[in-house]
Amino acid sequence: MTNRITSAVLEDLASKVAAATGMDVDINFSSAYGGYQVTTNNGSTILKHRGTAKETKAFLAGIHAGIYLQLRKG
Repeated sequence: MTNRITSAVLEDLASKVAAATGMDVDINFSSAYGGYQVTTNNGSTILKHRGTAKETKAFLAGIHAGIYLQLRKG
C-alpha cells in the first residue's frame, strides 16, 4: 500500500517547520514550472527549488528532524 503525498500532507509539514523555526514557510505548486517549491518571506526567498512531492516531503521532513535533534541534544 502506498501513501499519496498530497498538497495537504506537504502543507502540514510546512506548518510544523514554520512553527519550529518561527519562519513563514510556504509551499507553492505549479505544474507548468515543475512542481513544488518551498519559500519563506512571503515567497521572496526560495528555500528549495521546484521538485516532486516526494523530494519536497523529504526536504521538509529533514528540516523538522534536524530541529528535533538539535533541541534534544541541548
